[in-house]
Amino acid sequence: MPLKANQIALIVLSTVAVFLYWQNYEETFKNEGRLQVSKQEDAVVLTWQTDIDIPMAKRFEEAFNVWSDKTDKFVIKLNSRGGALREGRLVIELIEQMKKTHLIETNVESGAFCLSMCVPIYLRGERRVAASDSLWMFHQPTAYDFITGDKVSTNEDRLIAGQRFVEKYFVSSEMNQEWLKRLKQQWIGKDVWYSGQQLVGENSNVIQRIY
Repeated sequence: MPLKANQIALIVLSTVAVFLYWQNYEETFKNEGRLQVSKQEDAVVLTWQTDIDIPMAKRFEEAFNVWSDKTDKFVIKLNSRGGALREGRLVIELIEQMKKTHLIETNVESGAFCLSMCVPIYLRGERRVAASDSLWMFHQPTAYDFITGDKVSTNEDRLIAGQRFVEKYFVSSEMNQEWLKRLKQQWIGKDVWYSGQQLVGENSNVIQRIY
């Protein structure tokens, strides 16, 4: 049966809407490793709006070296769909060094993403705040060794790699461990999405304060 004019119009509008959404999505993450630094009254703000990848750790270290003697607090604003495991590990190690002398707050703003490897970085904040409509994604770590970043092939290696990731980045964090157990049951074979409001509502302790 031929499509009616209104059906064709609906298909065209839907296609355009999807195209515009992804165009905007890609534009958001087009910073290509640029770190935005700004000074607030009580903190220096480091804003990262692209993938977790080289040169993220280097840029953060450079900014910390420049500003560390000018503030007692750094706010790390994240908007990232995740990325390289090794780079994420280097960023986390740097944040742990920063925490020895400065207060570190992590923040995911309204409409921003914190997906995959972004979450372990966010969890390193001593203060963790986020918007109620921020978007979060967790997935089962099975394809790569999340410590070395090397690809694994056998099912046994994947299970070991996944467990190492959970122990290193989630068990050692302030995440509610009972909630983590439920998450591990949900994420088998799929991505699990939450809003900031849902994370707080489920008492995950990923986010400490919502706005």
